[in-house]
Amino acid sequence: MEAHTRTIAKLIEQAEHFIDHHDWDEAAVRCYQILALDGENVNAQNKLRLIYLQRDLVEDMRNAVERLSDPDDASPHQYRRRLAFSYRVLSRWEGWLEDDLEQTPVDELEEVAQILNAAYLHGDDDGLQEAWDGYVQACVKYPRERHAVQWWMAKQYAQRGFFADAAEVLSEMLGRGPENPDARYVLAEMRWWRDHADCIAWLV
Repeated sequence: MEAHTRTIAKLIEQAEHFIDHHDWDEAAVRCYQILALDGENVNAQNKLRLIYLQRDLVEDMRNAVERLSDPDDASPHQYRRRLAFSYRVLSRWEGWLEDDLEQTPVDELEEVAQILNAAYLHGDDDGLQEAWDGYVQACVKYPRERHAVQWWMAKQYAQRGFFADAAEVLSEMLGRGPENPDARYVLAEMRWWRDHADCIAWLV
């Protein structure tokens, strides 16, 4: 526990250093690393709020989001699209560089991908329970591919703004194998974006 506390203290110190030098990306990464170790760390949560309130960032993201969709369209799915876009632009998790989103780990997930895409693009949320059921069935049917299925599903949810669902998949993954730093990091991201979406200034 003492080593755990020292690690968090060191990461907080690094985050403050990067904030002082206006290196917002590196500061945010340290904050998520802290939250991966301590999900309730208020210091890291508040630092992320501060980072995402920087004027230049807010202006750049507002302009980018306005190009994505009509800013006057207040429909829930368009808000979710803007939120998902914002997360993907700002996330520095290296796993997003892997080109594995289009290829489903098992064929049965093709329909799941189509359902999630329809919800993301058109707000057709009626099939979301069916998508979840398809994911669960794939995990049962292909136990050897379970890890790949879970990562694929978590990424699908995350990039489309379904942060709570992504968090549920990642929590289940960690329940089976807690020594997974990538899963812990992305879970920290998902939980922060799920719980703090209402304070993203360029989306208000």
